[in-house]
Amino acid sequence: MSDFDHGWTAITSGTMTGTSVITGTPHWLDGHSRVSFQCIWTGTPNGTFTFQVANYQGEIFNADGTVKSTVTWTTLTNPAAFSALQPAGAAGSADFSFADMAHKWIRPIYTNASSTGTLTFVYGSARH
Repeated sequence: MSDFDHGWTAITSGTMTGTSVITGTPHWLDGHSRVSFQCIWTGTPNGTFTFQVANYQGEIFNADGTVKSTVTWTTLTNPAAFSALQPAGAAGSADFSFADMAHKWIRPIYTNASSTGTLTFVYGSARH
């Protein structure tokens, strides 16, 4: 068992266009209390990244890979430092880190406000 979780991509080549919302694949934290997401985007999008958590017990995926509709997600309040990391009309990248996570599941959300681009979100975590 590793203390670091490698190689999970929550969003791969998500299309940032119009007022689209891209919802990343949820990840089970499995005791990992330090969580980070590296995101990379192309194009000239303007929008906002947020993160949702859930403490749903058990498996949250249906047989077809979709997330069960019975899962209740709560949107985390972004720390003030995250405001400087939002897409603002140019290609870029950002790292969103969380310490002391106690949730079972986490997923990223991107809401586009204008323009277009492509988004990739990569997850990393470590046990306390």
